[in-house]
Amino acid sequence: MLRASARHHHEDINLLGVGRPHVDVGLSGGHVLSALVEAAVLRDGDEMERARTQAIEVLGSGATARAVQVTGNFEMMNRLLDAVGVGPPDGMLAIGDAIGVPLPDRHR
Repeated sequence: MLRASARHHHEDINLLGVGRPHVDVGLSGGHVLSALVEAAVLRDGDEMERARTQAIEVLGSGATARAVQVTGNFEMMNRLLDAVGVGPPDGMLAIGDAIGVPLPDRHR
């Protein structure tokens, strides 16, 4: 979705920054979004509070709410699919490499 959104808005992004926090994604506020998503995915309450506060300051409350909603929805879908043993479709395998997080061999 990030790639499609960036193309739609004529933004140049570096997807490698999605999986590697030290790499700049190239979006304004990208580091703030990364911190927010990481805190949510890891269920780190203390870090989530800090990340949410920073995101509201940098992105505004509306954008922060949307980012948390998207993250929550993706996490829910991923956990459900993992629970029933559904791996990623073949067409999606290259995304792991593009973001710097290669998928385990069992999915290749």
